[in-house]
Amino acid sequence: MTYQYKSEVNALDFWKLTMRQTWCSVAGVCNMVFTVAMILLAVKFWETSNNILQVLMLFGCLLFPVIQPIGIYLKAKARTKEMPKNVSLLFDDAGLHVTMGKEKQDIPWRNIRVTKQREMLVVFSDARHGYILTNRVLGEEKESFFVYAKAKIEQCS
Repeated sequence: MTYQYKSEVNALDFWKLTMRQTWCSVAGVCNMVFTVAMILLAVKFWETSNNILQVLMLFGCLLFPVIQPIGIYLKAKARTKEMPKNVSLLFDDAGLHVTMGKEKQDIPWRNIRVTKQREMLVVFSDARHGYILTNRVLGEEKESFFVYAKAKIEQCS
């Protein structure tokens, strides 16, 4: 069986992936604790604080729920401009075959890891690099491809 897809990743896809990784980690818990603490401090000391402290408290309250997501989106937007275009991904019994223009790379199943998220599948070729397959690219094949990939990966373990 083979599955073939064109990689079509935009800034919003990167943003969703990064936000999920951030907020579903220890850093996300720290972000939440910091934000709640800042809100409580702001409520408690707002009236007795001068303007500079009020601005700092407001900044602290908005840092993780507003400012960080905007910064992550801007970084994702810049990252998508750097990405190669026309990337084809072919999955077969041997593994993943990546084609970028005239360049080709073969990655065996033993080196691949696949994670499933609500909006996408992420196919990792190593600890830091991977390919995003969004729901709009996968279409109706998302679940069947995920089951296929997991089975191939387990065969190599």
